[in-house]
Amino acid sequence: MIELVCRVAGAIIFEALALIVWNFGARSPRILWRDLRNSLASGRRLGLAVLIALLGSIFFLTAVVLLAPALVNPRAQFSPVVIGTLLVALLVDFLIGSDLRALIFTRRVS
Repeated sequence: MIELVCRVAGAIIFEALALIVWNFGARSPRILWRDLRNSLASGRRLGLAVLIALLGSIFFLTAVVLLAPALVNPRAQFSPVVIGTLLVALLVDFLIGSDLRALIFTRRVS
């Protein structure tokens, strides 16, 4: 039982990290399109966008790999459980995502 709880909690944490890195919740669609257009104009920004996409994907895939062995019947339970953990991860992103992004992505000047 404790293994199941730890796997679900770990999956939620990794999915929340993916959402925090991707930063979907904090951007309106108009700003997202503007950022996409600007990244295509600059090679450095495009490289950073690809890196962010890969990092978020690694977090999300880690969550799925962590969660899959905890399912009794993966064919029937996989989608509902992943959707449920993703909804909780969205709530985590809503509650603390902005604060974590501010801690992670701010540049410190010494």
